[in-house]
Amino acid sequence: MMNKIYKYLLISFLFYAPLLSAQTYFDNDKSFDLFKNYTRWGIQMDGLMYFPATIQNTTENLSFQTQIALGYKAGLVYNFNIVNHLGIRVGALLGQAPAINTYFQLPKERTGEAEDYYHRQPAVYSPLNFSFPILFEYRNFSIYRYTLSFDAGIQIERTSKTTLTENYKNYYLTQVQNPGSWNFDLVLKAGWYYQFPRLMLQTSFVYKHRFVDQYTGNYGFNNLQNPVTNYTGSYIQKGDYIGLSFDIFFHKKSREVEMGCRANTQSREVYKRQKAKEKAQKKLEKKKKKALKKKEKRLRKMARRNKLPKK
Repeated sequence: MMNKIYKYLLISFLFYAPLLSAQTYFDNDKSFDLFKNYTRWGIQMDGLMYFPATIQNTTENLSFQTQIALGYKAGLVYNFNIVNHLGIRVGALLGQAPAINTYFQLPKERTGEAEDYYHRQPAVYSPLNFSFPILFEYRNFSIYRYTLSFDAGIQIERTSKTTLTENYKNYYLTQVQNPGSWNFDLVLKAGWYYQFPRLMLQTSFVYKHRFVDQYTGNYGFNNLQNPVTNYTGSYIQKGDYIGLSFDIFFHKKSREVEMGCRANTQSREVYKRQKAKEKAQKKLEKKKKKALKKKEKRLRKMARRNKLPKK
């Protein structure tokens, strides 16, 4: 257990060190506040792809394999600011994970049936599990209305107590279980914030690494012929995944708000008005400079003609 903790601390340090260095170089705008005009709480929805389970395959030519399966999570998140571009994100999520997802082929010679059996059915999913992410986030303005983000931290996950089974006739049976556990997982994310007039959308690639297997059990093939044998082995669904995460934060006010920080510009219309205002200001300054030059030219002419008034 201590080795796993040391491993996690090392991974976290290697990830956070570049972020803290980047904070020194990119933290120039002291008024940067991504959530100035958006709610700090938001809705998170994740589409996840779980890695195949690990099996002890001793089934000869039965082609027994595990495969990738999809899962999901959804819930609420909240953002805290630590310093300018660095914040903490916490959340409470619900989701389901695939516990068993297999396929295999049973030749008719092994079953005594008239034809081969090819088995591939939808994954067996767990009951709802609870997740509580606690992530450090670095945000850096990149281009108009887009902000780059990097997240890293832990996820406290509560896996419900359950026993799950998949079977096929009287030839195949897989059973896995979880006694009901609390675990700490490593989570890494990288993505973008997109700012719109009514909401702000964050899209991220996400990776989760579990330190403890989520579902463990055994599989077995029985009543096989030619020769008469039974096959058994271990079945482990670790629970690691990659996926896409979508977070929605709503605008605090119905009207558009103009802000000085370009990273917080809410709409193209506001951006155009700001540019028009800047253009008019430059035009006025140019006009003043032109008038000043004319006045200086007139004074120089008067000086040459000795008509400059006495002080």
